[in-house]
Order: sequence, then structure tokens, then C-alpha cells
Amino acid sequence: MTRRLVGWAATAAASVTAALTVIGFLGGLWWGFDLVANFRVQYALVLGVVSATLALLRWWRATGVAAVALMMNVFLIAPLYLDTPTAPLDQARLEILSFNVNAWNPNRTEIASYITASGADIVLLHEITPAWERVLQEADLPYRLVSARATHEQLGTAALVREDMDARVLQFGVPGSGSVEITLQFDGRELEVLGTHPASPVSSSSARARDEQLAAIGEWASVQQDPVVVVGDFNASTWSHGFRLVTKAGLVNSQRGYGLQPSWPAGRLLDAIPIDHLVHSPQLTTVDRHLGDPQGSDHYPLFVTLAWAAQS
Repeated sequence: MTRRLVGWAATAAASVTAALTVIGFLGGLWWGFDLVANFRVQYALVLGVVSATLALLRWWRATGVAAVALMMNVFLIAPLYLDTPTAPLDQARLEILSFNVNAWNPNRTEIASYITASGADIVLLHEITPAWERVLQEADLPYRLVSARATHEQLGTAALVREDMDARVLQFGVPGSGSVEITLQFDGRELEVLGTHPASPVSSSSARARDEQLAAIGEWASVQQDPVVVVGDFNASTWSHGFRLVTKAGLVNSQRGYGLQPSWPAGRLLDAIPIDHLVHSPQLTTVDRHLGDPQGSDHYPLFVTLAWAAQS
């Protein structure tokens, strides 16, 4: 009897998780399906356990269903670990820090010091409020602050850039969703960096706003004359329909070769997913990518070091 109960429980778990695995591919049809796509690693872990359990019980049909669904998720996760980034052309490096600092995080002064100590060439900050802007302007930072937060909005994105970089605010998608475009000379070549933070897809309207913004950014990237970098809190995981709207322009995911690196929510393991991203033109390559200390935020800061790719 115990053997049967375990078998039926494992079969039920396999069936539900396999269904969620398939539904995750349908994110373009409905925003709720796209949320399901975020948890590929969790599905793989569940399916690995139930596949082994069902195989031990010799419930072969259920084992087959679980194993196929497991392989579907593994196929999507594996490139993050198995891909090898292109070799760099030379020793020139550009370090970018993207950090959703959390609007209500009280550790503003500490984060200002953390940014200074990072030595990053470009810093993109998300969920910036007027209080955050005041702290950053009053801090002795070796950067110039460029805020894309609309005056009527409580939250926004801001960039901290060096004096020799040109930065401007661009609007993609719904009004008020400002992004910062940065033009710089990197090792003698011009480069465009775009920092952005679309809406969180917690409803049909906010999911639509997110997708409109990400799709518009994908179009922006496809028409640029110079190589581009798009970085920020996408509010979309690596396997999301929203993420694909950006990378359709042929941009490379900096995560490939550096593993999962789930950036939200900080301090939790079971439901953590990668939603903070940096994608770039194939003329560039990622030479380092890691998460930093959250400093009281619900996101881990994302550090990415770029170089020109050897084949460029």
C-alpha cells in the first residue's frame, strides 16, 4: 500500500510539473503562462526526484513522462553552464554594475559607499526615488548622476557615469518608463549602453507594459550602428517571452557560461530566479559575471565585465 501511495504521489507531481514545463513555452499567448516559464530550475529539481522515485518503483510510463519533461528543462538550463564565452581581443575591460536598490531600502549611505568601492565604469540603479537621488547627489561619488525618473513618478532608473560619457533619457513603451542611453568610447570604439527597468508583470496590464518596453528596446538594438549593451532589471527570467523580445535583435546573454546566478529575491533559494540581466552585441564578450552583496535590497547587484571579442 505504501509503495502504491508513493507511486501515485510521484506520478501526480510528475504530471503537474510536466504540464507546467510545457505551459512555460506559451508565454507569448498569455502573461500567466509567461510567469510559469520562470521556474525551470525548480521544475528540473522536482522532476529529477520524481523520475528517480518512479524508476525505483518501476512505474515506467510515468518515469518516461517525467524524464522527457526533465530533459526539456535541462536543455534550457544547460547552456548557462556549458557555453564558453568568446575569447577577448585584448586587455581592455569595461565593468558595469546594475543594481535594483529597492526604493524603501534604508541603507542608502552604505550603498553609495559600496558603489564607490566597486570601481565600476558604469552604474545603473533601479527603483530610485527622490530620497535616493538626494543621497547620491550629496555623496562624494566619482560619477555624474543622470536620472530617468519622471517628475510625476515615485520610482525610476538612474545612471552613474564618468564625465567623458554622454548620457540621455529615452522613453520606450508606456509613458514614464524612462531608460538611460549612454554613449562612450571603449578602447577606441563607440559603444551604446542602455539601462532599463520595465514594469513587474503582476497583472495583464503591467505584463503588457513590460513586453511593450522590452520589444521596443529590442527594436532599438536592431537599428543601432554601433555595438550595444542592454542591462537592468528586466522583470523577466532567462526563459521568459519578455526576455526573448530583447534578445531577438541577436544580442548575447552574458549569463551563458557563468551559470544560473539567480538575482531575486535575495536571501531565498527555493523560488530564486534570474531577472537582472546584461545582454550585448556579438562584437563583445563577457570576461566576468557575478552577483554582489544585496546591501539590504531584495535584489543582488549584478557585476559584468566586458571586452571586445576576438573575432570582432
